[in-house]
Amino acid sequence: MTTQTVTVRALDVLVRIAVGDPGLLPTIETAWHLCAADGDEPDTEVVLADHDGSADSVARSLQLLTQSVTLAAIGVRAGRDVMFHAGGLSNPRTGAAIAYVAPGGTGKTTVTTTLGRGRGYLSDETVAVTADGAVVSYPKPLSVRRPDGVLKDETAPGALGLAPACAEPWLAGIVVLRRDLAPGAPIDVVDVPLLDALVMVAPETSSLARLTDPLRRLADVVEMAGGLRVVHFAEARQLEPLVDEVLGSSR
Repeated sequence: MTTQTVTVRALDVLVRIAVGDPGLLPTIETAWHLCAADGDEPDTEVVLADHDGSADSVARSLQLLTQSVTLAAIGVRAGRDVMFHAGGLSNPRTGAAIAYVAPGGTGKTTVTTTLGRGRGYLSDETVAVTADGAVVSYPKPLSVRRPDGVLKDETAPGALGLAPACAEPWLAGIVVLRRDLAPGAPIDVVDVPLLDALVMVAPETSSLARLTDPLRRLADVVEMAGGLRVVHFAEARQLEPLVDEVLGSSR
């Protein structure tokens, strides 16, 4: 079987995907449509994992592909940016962006799909912030968990009504998500002192130790964003006023 390739732009890193099953090329190109890249020489390469042809096996292969692309891009950008395990949305006119930090499986994708329409989709997985506060967009396929809670489907952003950022995004706010309230309970937003903030978000970063003076860089990002807040909530829709507040910020 002849291996074919498709190149995507992930965190502004060109990643070539080697695909042994050409029948999956259209699926990959559709899922990664907001990350489509031209034919320039790639920065790194990944390989689509083998599958047995069953729907579940293909889903696992595509899920592993997303993880591989993300890790490859993070590896290239390591030592340059502060990278959070976070989702992100931006104001399509001004570029003001919010990063919502949380461990996997605790609500980032749900927040993105619930609040993303009409806003710039930055990522549901990794938000990278440069030294000057710019946010590096990564509008990857959204990893939507199936009702059985086991597999995820890599879903094209456009299929969910999401569009890329129009204006260059910059970090206007950063929050930590805690989906720990009972249904019907009011949202609770808590300001976090800087030292506590560093302890809280450092575990949700990638390759932090590769930065020069990593804690200072992390503190700079938190301070640029106006400090860190923890948001306790029950439903993603409760976050809309907070997202509107942050995306309404000006530099």
